[in-house]
Amino acid sequence: MNLGIHMKNTNKFLSLMVFVFLLSATSFAFAENIKLKPGHPEKYTVVKGDTLWDISGKFLSKPWYWPEIWQVNTQIENPHLIYPGDVLRLIYIDGKPYITRDGRKRLSPRVRVEDLDQAISTIPLDIIAPYLTENLLIDPGEYTGAPYIVDINDGHLSAGADDSIYVMGIDENTNDTNYAVYKQGQVYKNPANKREILGYEAIFLGEGVLEHRGSPATVYIEKSKAEILKGNRVIPNNRNMIVEANFMPKASLVNRPGTIVGVLTNGMQPGVHMVGAMDVVVIDMGNEDGAEAGDVLNIFKNGGIVKDPLYANKSVRLPNELAGNVMIFRTFKRLSYALVMDAQDVLRVGDYVKSERSSY
Repeated sequence: MNLGIHMKNTNKFLSLMVFVFLLSATSFAFAENIKLKPGHPEKYTVVKGDTLWDISGKFLSKPWYWPEIWQVNTQIENPHLIYPGDVLRLIYIDGKPYITRDGRKRLSPRVRVEDLDQAISTIPLDIIAPYLTENLLIDPGEYTGAPYIVDINDGHLSAGADDSIYVMGIDENTNDTNYAVYKQGQVYKNPANKREILGYEAIFLGEGVLEHRGSPATVYIEKSKAEILKGNRVIPNNRNMIVEANFMPKASLVNRPGTIVGVLTNGMQPGVHMVGAMDVVVIDMGNEDGAEAGDVLNIFKNGGIVKDPLYANKSVRLPNELAGNVMIFRTFKRLSYALVMDAQDVLRVGDYVKSERSSY
């Protein structure tokens, strides 16, 4: 027998065995995480005001494993969306639990347009709405290079709705006609290197349309939310783009730990460091890391440092403790907005986050 062929076949066999082992181990790990909540219902009727997270928590100890048990019904339009009145049932297939939904028949051949506003949201939209369509986490270079207001019509010190502003830096050949105005908010730095800026909070002030091209260009302010001043940045307006708000919660695949670098309690409160349930936070994970909307991460409270009672000159660092979880709902280059879904203890800026599926 040819030794080379024998070795090649042996290597293929070993590779196959390793693949099967890893696949089995991964499936086992997922199965270990899918635990039904004690006292779970056998069926549940969705009501107005429910969120997908709430419903998941009725069936699962870890709501973010919902995609592992959600049985998609291909006979239903928008099979991933759930509406008030839908009946969800717990079933078992080959001994594994699944959640299925009683069918809503297609209206065929007439096309049926689902009212997306009626679908239940994954998490409370009233809390995260400003961060879905208004405020941004923007790269430092992009912010400092953005067009800026050099003056306001009629010598006004500030602008609002129905005022015109004069803007330096808008390309005269641009196809953009709609613009939003922002001011710089919090500065987010790399926790491991305080001199490195990861991004700025860009706070939405208003929006308008391009009236006249030139240097400066003239932008007419149609709507304003706050006072607009000279020096504020002007960025092409993407507020009308479709933002995915019905994402499915899932254990994140980002394979590195991250850190809570900011908290946006009650809108904007610079200097706030305490974090609780339903607070919007900023974490140092973004598109570059593979973060996605719907990613769920565990929050670990940083262990403190205490004095050793027997050795006066010795300190001991206490272990980090699991204290809650957070869901990413909007990603940017190196940062993301996330919502703290629950917190078993008081959390702080500086606590770290990690996926259950991470090897770290």
